Amino acid sequence: MSEEPKPTTGQVGPQLKTRRQALRISLAQVEIDTKIRGKFLTALEQGQYDLLPNDIYSRGFVQHYASYLGLIGSEVAGKYALERGGIEQGKTNRPKLERSKRLVFTGPIAAALGIAIIVVSIVTYLVWQFSALAAPPGLTVTSPEVDQMITGSVINVTGKTTPGSDVSVNDSPLLTDTDGQFSEKVALQDGINSIRIKSTSKLGKTTVITRNVLAKLPKVDSAAATVPIAPFNGVAVAVSVRETTSVVVLVDGKEAFRGTFIAGHSQLFTGATDINLTTGNAGATSVVVTNSIAASKKIDPLGKEGEIRRNQDFATTTVIP
Repeated sequence: MSEEPKPTTGQVGPQLKTRRQALRISLAQVEIDTKIRGKFLTALEQGQYDLLPNDIYSRGFVQHYASYLGLIGSEVAGKYALERGGIEQGKTNRPKLERSKRLVFTGPIAAALGIAIIVVSIVTYLVWQFSALAAPPGLTVTSPEVDQMITGSVINVTGKTTPGSDVSVNDSPLLTDTDGQFSEKVALQDGINSIRIKSTSKLGKTTVITRNVLAKLPKVDSAAATVPIAPFNGVAVAVSVRETTSVVVLVDGKEAFRGTFIAGHSQLFTGATDINLTTGNAGATSVVVTNSIAASKKIDPLGKEGEIRRNQDFATTTVIP
């Protein structure tokens, strides 16, 4: 019986190890940088060539490793081949890569996976929708600015909220467009005015932003406007307010006034056919009307407190109770 060959113990490998340690490079770093498997580097540095494939592949990584360490790779690889007794020509005993088993998607598996993806997508969408509904609505106020000061009696309140939410300014509802944007003129009193903008979602969640505006109002004539004391061929309306209120007046179909009546202000409007009035607070607004069939008829107040009365029309033949 022939004796088994003794394991080969080479000197090139230990010399490479000494060189690596002198450069203070870890074996793990070598493996990362050279892409040479760690077990082969360990066997090489320990001179255990019998653990390495005796082919062109092993000589190649010895040359690559030596070059990496700053040595002449071809010379080191030649010494390695001599220590091993040469390289066997045509032999390519590359280490086999361990490959994970492929997952084969059969029809039932693919169908189940597709259903699972659809279910997860639907659940995710529903959770997202519920979270959006349960959260307070977004609210941005672009006007007025924080702690703003103006000279005048009206300010434009503008901003944007989550579409579908209800918006109010000082508890008076505002209209929003499909994108959630809103704009409304708000009457101011002389001094500091606190403007409270509130957005309420469909689930009752609210977001509130408050702006303080310092308004300096011009003095107004407190004398009451008077209408003709006898019927005439036309219509005259004296509008008065006891609280600062936004007012719009159309005379014979044309806009005659749009702005804010200061508390105590009174103004007379006369037309040939009709006068149309919109007020932001009907409870604080009163009118005195004279037309072709009535004289000095007073309506005080024009409506409920805080009520927005729109397009209240007074024509030449309107009957005033």
